[in-house]
Amino acid sequence: MRFLLLTLALAMGQAIANPALEGEWMLQIDATGAPLSGLLQLERDGEEWRAFVEGGPAPVTVDENTVVVDIDSRDLRGFVFIIRLKGELQDDRLQGTFTIHSDAQIRMAPSTWSASRYEKIPRSSEPDPVDISGIWTPAPGIDIRKYSMDLTPAAEEWHAGYLMHYDQPNVRCISPGITAMVAWGGYPFEILDSAGRLTFLYEVDSEVRRIFLDGREAPEFYPGSGMGFSTGRWEGRDLVIQTSHLEPNVRDFRGEPVSENARLEEIYSLSDDGQTLSAVITLYDPDNYKRPPIRRRAWTRNPDTDIYPYECDPDSFFRQMYNEGKLEMYFERSRRRN
Repeated sequence: MRFLLLTLALAMGQAIANPALEGEWMLQIDATGAPLSGLLQLERDGEEWRAFVEGGPAPVTVDENTVVVDIDSRDLRGFVFIIRLKGELQDDRLQGTFTIHSDAQIRMAPSTWSASRYEKIPRSSEPDPVDISGIWTPAPGIDIRKYSMDLTPAAEEWHAGYLMHYDQPNVRCISPGITAMVAWGGYPFEILDSAGRLTFLYEVDSEVRRIFLDGREAPEFYPGSGMGFSTGRWEGRDLVIQTSHLEPNVRDFRGEPVSENARLEEIYSLSDDGQTLSAVITLYDPDNYKRPPIRRRAWTRNPDTDIYPYECDPDSFFRQMYNEGKLEMYFERSRRRN
């Protein structure tokens, strides 16, 4: 009977998608300058296929062993573009080529990509701390910078009215919070190591963050803030940081919301030569996201870099609102800002 149905489907010109495509894959995109990596999830719901990249939805077409995935991404200049992956399954590995689709001039030439089955590598339960102190500058590549995420209906409704120039916190010199800052790629930061604590000094917004390693919990009635309350533990050579007590904010420049119930997890790994620090950053916020958004970053140890004061003049923002006659409109939108 199954053979008969398969024969009938082929006779009608309907391609049968290979079920082996389903599952979690670790992407590597051979982009100009440095490879980009990310988690690709391919799922089948009946006859319908769905794809998610780093937790965000990505339109997908599946035809037998061939898959085409469109990933919306954002470059450092703020331009949004589409990375179109086209490839096929060969020996339990996806591989193919990608092209860039954008109205803007994106500095990323078409090239190749591949993906292997994602396997979560267990970390050691025995702490083996490594020295991550020092000044770190952003390394190129690493992150696909997936633009849109899998929002809940409530988050979609909130986000539908978002206006970046008026509602984005940092345009008026308000901290965007650690969820956004830790994934930004343009600023250095410094790590200070002291007994039972690491202190992160960020150039952006001149923010100071303390990560407690002594097992303490947040004090009673600890208020929410942009930096939240962070605790860390060593799992082998990996530093795992959990941050809670965040105030409502936005995840990134697109303005997707972060709730006060959100939890941020960061896993930092040091390269064998001690010169590269990489991180996988996951936001757990079921109030706003059906799937946790993921970011990946890397930094290079650079003792010759200086951390400069971060200058920001909020008056320039409000002067512009006043000169354009938009102050009343801005104040009427106050419910969208915390």
